[in-house]
Amino acid sequence: MSITRRLLLATPALIIPPTLAHAAPEEKEFEFLGVRDPQLGMQLAVAEHFGLFREEGINLTFRWQPSGGDVLTVMGSGFPIGVGSQFGQIALAAQGVPVKILCGLADISDTQGIVLGPNTKVGADLKALEGKRVAFTQGNNSPLMFVKLAQRFGFDHSKIQMINMNPSEGVIAASKGDVDILLAWQPFLYRLTTMGGSLFATGGATYFTGSKVALPEDAKLLYSHSVILAHQSWIDGKPNTLAALLRALIKADARFKADRADAMVALQRVLRIEPEPLKVMTEANRYGVRIDQPLVNSYRFTNDWAVGIKRIPAAQKPEEGINSAILDQVDRSLVTWRAGA
Repeated sequence: MSITRRLLLATPALIIPPTLAHAAPEEKEFEFLGVRDPQLGMQLAVAEHFGLFREEGINLTFRWQPSGGDVLTVMGSGFPIGVGSQFGQIALAAQGVPVKILCGLADISDTQGIVLGPNTKVGADLKALEGKRVAFTQGNNSPLMFVKLAQRFGFDHSKIQMINMNPSEGVIAASKGDVDILLAWQPFLYRLTTMGGSLFATGGATYFTGSKVALPEDAKLLYSHSVILAHQSWIDGKPNTLAALLRALIKADARFKADRADAMVALQRVLRIEPEPLKVMTEANRYGVRIDQPLVNSYRFTNDWAVGIKRIPAAQKPEEGINSAILDQVDRSLVTWRAGA
């Protein structure tokens, strides 16, 4: 074999046509609204720790927010890009803010659920839930889990006493018996189980038969996703920057799945979460940088809830709220749902 041929085989980048090279990002350094939470920030944390953003020619400075709700507030005031949920886009769009979903990051429905307090027992007959006191936090759609359970198992969910408190208070109240049940999300579900509580159901599974029963997609109790949110001005004016961002997140997603132990170290350092609750939370998520039917299911489910309780004045459409153009540019195989298809 000639020296020239050996060189070409050893350095395949030399023979890649220039037209296939990634276009340079329009914005190489920018701020990004993140949340120190593996439901919303797994890929962000892995990409940051392992320098995957820099590999794609961009440098992010994270403005860490306490929650997705805080991201919604900041983006509502004009900030162009961040991580959030499908409700964030729906709420902003309902206010006339042109923010779109670029992709899903994870199906997070199993990170929300119901935990029975240490002294609460509910057998096979779910009518035992009637009269129980449930700690929950107003402003999210988790109470719909009881509505769906009631429809399937024949009890009156209106007889459940819903008591509004923040999740930390709910954990303490349930552990002491001041309430019977906690309806919340991770890591608060995990905290109550460490105090003697028992997991009863999550958005995608039930446990009241004594073992986990995974629910099919069309029978889930709750639908929710974490997503990347971007202002339309960036989609129109900085598509190469957004493409670089998504390429880095796709690499991070693959790295997490290929070497979870190594990635978990990165998550602990960037997200600042203790190993055991972090393990519980990451195992409950179904990660994937994609646009697919489950993401659309989460969008429609949340939209119906928001309209029903008058959180938004008019219904929003996934065809208008989810923009697949950037992910299509990066990897068309990751887009299995498209508007109008």
